[in-house]
Amino acid sequence: MAARNLTMTGLEFRDVRKAFGAVKALTGVTFSVAEGEAHALVGENGAGKSTLLKILAGILRPDGGSIRWRGEVLHLASPREGLERGIGMVYQDMLAFPNLTVSGNIFAGRELTRRGRLLEPEMRRRTRTLLDELHVTISPDAVAESLSTAHRQLLQVARALAFDCSILVLDEPTTSLTDAETNHLFTVLQKIRRKGVTLLYVSHRMQEVFRVCDRITVLRDGGHVGTWTASETAPDQIVRAMVGRELPPRAEAAASAHGAPVVLELRNLTRRPCFRDISLTLRAGEIVGLFGLVGSGRSELLETLFGMSAPHSGELIVAGRPVRFSSVHEAVRHGIALVPEERQRQGLFFNLSLRHNLVLPSRAAQEARLVRGAAEREEAERLLKEWRIKAAGVDAPPDSLSGGNQQKVVLAKWLAIEPRVLLLDEPTKGVDVGAKFDIHEIIRRQAAGGMGCLVVSSDLPEVLTLAHRVLVMREGRLQGELDGADATEESVMDLATSELKDAS
Repeated sequence: MAARNLTMTGLEFRDVRKAFGAVKALTGVTFSVAEGEAHALVGENGAGKSTLLKILAGILRPDGGSIRWRGEVLHLASPREGLERGIGMVYQDMLAFPNLTVSGNIFAGRELTRRGRLLEPEMRRRTRTLLDELHVTISPDAVAESLSTAHRQLLQVARALAFDCSILVLDEPTTSLTDAETNHLFTVLQKIRRKGVTLLYVSHRMQEVFRVCDRITVLRDGGHVGTWTASETAPDQIVRAMVGRELPPRAEAAASAHGAPVVLELRNLTRRPCFRDISLTLRAGEIVGLFGLVGSGRSELLETLFGMSAPHSGELIVAGRPVRFSSVHEAVRHGIALVPEERQRQGLFFNLSLRHNLVLPSRAAQEARLVRGAAEREEAERLLKEWRIKAAGVDAPPDSLSGGNQQKVVLAKWLAIEPRVLLLDEPTKGVDVGAKFDIHEIIRRQAAGGMGCLVVSSDLPEVLTLAHRVLVMREGRLQGELDGADATEESVMDLATSELKDAS
C-alpha cells in the first residue's frame, strides 16, 4: 500500500508526555505521520503505544507536549470530540457495549435522529450494508454480548468505518480474526486509503506491519526510538529496536514426555453443541498443542475441563481418578488452572488491586479463611518482581497496566497454585515479541518441572515451536494427532480444513 505523499505531514506528535503516578508512560514522544500514509506504531507491551492512542482519541489528556493535525493543535477533551474531528478508533480490548445491538454499537454516540426520534430502521439498513461490505454474517439486531470473540472484534472495525474519517487508528485489529477475515480487512483498508485516509496501525505481528504500512515507528519504555521506511528495513531490525536487545534463536520443542504418568485423560467427552467424543491424554512434563480454526470448539473444551460448563457425557480423569467438576473451585482443588483467552472479561478482577488478583487463586486453593494482609502483600510483591510486571505497586488496579503486563498477572496468579495441569487459551494473544518469548520460556519451564500443559493457539508457528504433540479440531471433533517433531504448517492446516473424518 503506497502512500500518496510521504513528504506532506498530516499528523504530528510533539514531545508528548504522560505519567500515571510513579510510572512514566510517555517521556517526550515526537514523530510525524504523512497525510494518506499507513504508519505502524510498534513496541513491547508497556512501551506507551496504548497511552499515546488514548491521548489521540481524547480519552486521556497529555501532561505535556501537543498533537497536531494538518498544522492545527488538537485539544480533545473527550472521545466525542475526537470523533467529530474525524478520528476513528479500533481498540485492542474490544470496547463494545455488550447490552446493545450490533447497530446500536455502531451508532453509539452518533445516533441518527429526526425530531428527537431515533431512526432505527435507517441505522439497521446502514449497518447491514456495512456488514455486507465487511463480509460479516451477523444480524444488525444481534446483541453484542452474544457474539463470538472474532465477531466482536469485527464489530469494532465496523463501528470505526461507519462514518468517513480522516484518521483511522487500529490497535491490534486482527488479534481474533482468521486469515480470511484478516485478508478481507486489509482489502477494506486499501479501499479507504484510496480515499486519502491516514492509517495509524498498531500490531505485534511483523508480517502484518510490513504488509500494510509505509513506515514504522518504534516506542520503547515510553520514548521514541526511531522511524524506519518499511521497504528499506528488515523485521529483525525492528524487533531489536523494540526490545533493546538481541533475542536468542527460537528453541525447538523439547523432547517428548513419553512414558511419564498421565495427568489428564478425556474419554469421549461431549458438550453439545460445542464438541463431541473428544478423547486425549496429557502426560506430566508434556506440552500438547490444540489447534483449530474459529468455531472448532477449542476454547469451549478448555472451559469444560476447568469446570465452567458441565459435559453432557464422557469421562474426565485427573491423575488416574475419574472426576466431574460442578464448579471452577473443584477444578482448582484438583490441580487444574486455566489462563483464559479474554483476560479483560475472564482473567482479572478490575475492581480489585493487583495484590488481591495475584493471591486470590492460591488462597482459594488453600481454602484460607483468614486474610493475612502483610503476608499477601509480601507474596504479591514477590510475584511482581519475579515476573517483571511493570506496575506502580501491588495496590495499583489492573487497568493501569499494559495488555502484556495484565497477561503476566493472569499467568502469575495461576502458577502460584502450582497446578498439575495448566490450560492456556491463546497465551500470547496481543503481546509483543519480547513478552511472547518470555511466555514461551515460562511454559517450557513449567513442563520441565513436571506440569502438563495443554495450549490452545491460533498462532500455528507458536504451536509448532512449543508442542510435543499437536491435536487438531474441526467443528467440534478431533480430526487427528501429529508428532511435534514431524508436524508442519501444511499438515496441521490440512487436518484443520479437511472434511470431518467421521460424519456419523
